Amino acid sequence: MTALLQLTDQFNPLAQTFRVTEPGGSVLTSVGVFFQRGPATGEEQLPITLELRPTVNGTPSATRFIPGTRVVATAAAIRAIASETFSSSTEYKFTFKEPVYVPANVEMAIVLATSGKVGHYKVWSGTQGQHVAGSTTKLVTKDLNSGVLFRSSNGTVWTGDQTSDLAFKVYRASFNFQFNVAYMEVDTPPLKSLTENTITDNIIKYPADPLVFTGGSTTMSVIHPAHGFIVGDKVKLRSNSTALDSADTVNGVSGANLLKTHTITAVDAFGYSMTLAQSADSSIRAGGTSLLASEQYTIDGFKMVLPRITPPLTRMYAEGDFTTTTSIAGSETAYQTDTKIPIEFDNVTYFEDPHLAASREQEEAATRLNGEVSTKVRVTLETQNKYVAPYFNVNASSLNIISHFIDYQDSSGSANNRNAMSTLPYVIESNSDGGTTASKHLTIAYVLEDTATSIRVIVDAIKPEGTDFQCWFRTLAPGSESNIQEQAWVPFNLTNNPPNASNYNDRGFHDTFRQYEFNVFDILDFNTYQIKITLNSSRSTKVPIFTNLRTIATV
Repeated sequence: MTALLQLTDQFNPLAQTFRVTEPGGSVLTSVGVFFQRGPATGEEQLPITLELRPTVNGTPSATRFIPGTRVVATAAAIRAIASETFSSSTEYKFTFKEPVYVPANVEMAIVLATSGKVGHYKVWSGTQGQHVAGSTTKLVTKDLNSGVLFRSSNGTVWTGDQTSDLAFKVYRASFNFQFNVAYMEVDTPPLKSLTENTITDNIIKYPADPLVFTGGSTTMSVIHPAHGFIVGDKVKLRSNSTALDSADTVNGVSGANLLKTHTITAVDAFGYSMTLAQSADSSIRAGGTSLLASEQYTIDGFKMVLPRITPPLTRMYAEGDFTTTTSIAGSETAYQTDTKIPIEFDNVTYFEDPHLAASREQEEAATRLNGEVSTKVRVTLETQNKYVAPYFNVNASSLNIISHFIDYQDSSGSANNRNAMSTLPYVIESNSDGGTTASKHLTIAYVLEDTATSIRVIVDAIKPEGTDFQCWFRTLAPGSESNIQEQAWVPFNLTNNPPNASNYNDRGFHDTFRQYEFNVFDILDFNTYQIKITLNSSRSTKVPIFTNLRTIATV
């Protein structure tokens, strides 16, 4: 059921307006129209169409109709019931493709249209002062319908007849239950192309050659940022091109050994590793641009979008069952089910621990979900009026997922609540190309009119427990032949020791915005500088948040 409007075609239509007077409105299912004539055998057999349209200032809309209400009847179907004598058997029932809710006292229009010739279709109507059908004495003395009969020669301009009404019936649904429940399951994520560009040395935009081999080793890594997997998960690899198939060999490893379902042995934010049945010939990157892989979506928060209507005396609410997972640098328990999580429509819900929309491999694995769906939603619909019910458009509904791409790296992963890199080598953030920290913010390079020797950074931030962030800078001297992208990053001091004092260590953990200040004084002259902030968290649902970043360069 829906109340959206669609463009309508232009015919030579006949229309009848009406109102639903039932308090709270009604859910309409069909309209019955009584026919006196249909196209005879031998005449042109063009069909007739009925649809509901909204009205504009009491007149049927010339350009819009209500989806699901456009119904076509064949000439043969109308001819079979049409009669020169009016009776209940001359009714043809146009049943809508989907029920339509009409609020009380909202004027609607029944529109009949055909491309057939004049006189091929005739419908029964009543006119004040004329005899009632089948009677020679009884007259139509009052308007029994609150609507108006309209005629049009072009489908745009309408002429109303205040004394006549179409003979019709409107059918409505009757609901037998006070409440019912709709069950929905979130689809498994589709296979992901592991290549978004042809650049090999790139760890963010799914580079070409996503397979990382080590010569003489059976361990292979796959570059697949934000994959959503944990150690022990199953991942499926396949190719979308004949450039790589099971009969090929890549660096000493057969295509049949590559293009299958693997068990993940190590993970980081940028990918995962697995053990192959064959050793690689050499330490190279390979795989080309045709590889696909299954993936999972980490759910740190979500918003349920459910186009819906709740008429008076009805109610709709939802709850979900979600499957837990583990953060990249976390120790949460994965593949547990949290049931009956309340869902507030159109508002974001944040989890305390991360959850996931699992791939089919995990839903089918006995050691994971054992045939169960990872994410389910139940929508309860209640009504206290037998003629109306709440409803939603399932085809337009979605579960919009929020995933935080964040980790807490350590060179070896030995520190508490830290993760090691496994897909690619660990790189420190002072490196001019940037380090391997998953989450970071870089400003543009600021070019000054005059030289400076000091930098002050002020930013408002939320720093939940288990999170951390670091502020960095780099500069370029006047007249330098280098590029600022070639300069190493330098961390700001985090202590309140002068002169390069910072209040970072004084702020502690908190869930509200507080102002942070970072300073560096008396450095070599520069006229170009850039700022970077790296973010860390051992729990992906808790991340640092920033606003109002200000930088000042002074002499």
